[in-house]
Amino acid sequence: MAKDLARLDQELSQVKRELHLLLVEKQEKGNKQRKNRSVKKANSVLSTTTTATEDYNSASGYDSSDLEFYDVSDEELDGPDANSTNGFGLNNLDNLLKEIDIKLDSESITQLEDSLHKLEDLQVDYPENTDVLWRLGKAHHKISETSDDKEFIQNHISKGIEALDKALELKKDDAQIHKWYAVLVGSRSEYVSLQERIDDGHKFKKHVDAAIALSPDDASLHYMLGRFDFEVAGLKWYERKVAAALFSEPPNATYTDALQHFIQAEKLANFEWKENKLMIAKCKIATGDYKEAMDWLTQASNCKQGDGLDDKIDSEVKVLMEKYNSYR
Repeated sequence: MAKDLARLDQELSQVKRELHLLLVEKQEKGNKQRKNRSVKKANSVLSTTTTATEDYNSASGYDSSDLEFYDVSDEELDGPDANSTNGFGLNNLDNLLKEIDIKLDSESITQLEDSLHKLEDLQVDYPENTDVLWRLGKAHHKISETSDDKEFIQNHISKGIEALDKALELKKDDAQIHKWYAVLVGSRSEYVSLQERIDDGHKFKKHVDAAIALSPDDASLHYMLGRFDFEVAGLKWYERKVAAALFSEPPNATYTDALQHFIQAEKLANFEWKENKLMIAKCKIATGDYKEAMDWLTQASNCKQGDGLDDKIDSEVKVLMEKYNSYR
């Protein structure tokens, strides 16, 4: 028995060293300070051994503190996800992501920034979790919309696309991944060359089509298709030439095509969507239906003001209402 206990003590010492090295590696990877938590003692792991074992530990001069495990939580040892340095199990992750979803859709700049920071931390713990990655892309997009600074916007768009690229490598049949990849690619169009913009338009359409095939009742996807058709309908003649040179089947759409998508988005949306109403008005203007355009602009102006994120939309609505005021 003495030999067996001595061997057990050696094994525990080895486990102690390995756990220490593992924690050091995680701390370096995450570059984070972890909270001090109560340590687990070796005799808690050995609770299933005999009383003779405990007597041996004492008789051998080993204080219980000599066999402490370094700051390892139950979740890390026994939980469903042993890779989390925060000790989150998958159930806790799901709950946290639900809280983050609420903040991402709150239109509060403060809550958006808080969500981004939490998702960046989670990415360290769950580097291959696609639910974390696509939300990270969404957060970067939402943050980019809060500023007019070109460098700030490009930085967040780039980081968002990077997260979505990784998500697509891991999973290709997720509507949210395709959706937010398309959103971010579309967001950088005004910061790239004409050829890159047309190439991004091709990527945008590809991923929106993939997303809507997986989630046909998503109002935002119909809105995105409407935006695509609206932009294509407004291409200048030389832009169409470039598109034709780049693609065997260059994109083709009319303002009427765009309007149909926006109307469908309006039907599916369960909230007052100011930007969609604005786009319907712009389609009406493009087709010469100014009176109906004013009706939709009025509806857009009456939508609830967000927390600083609606300023650009409000400004455009105001300009168009002043321009076409005579058609009331």
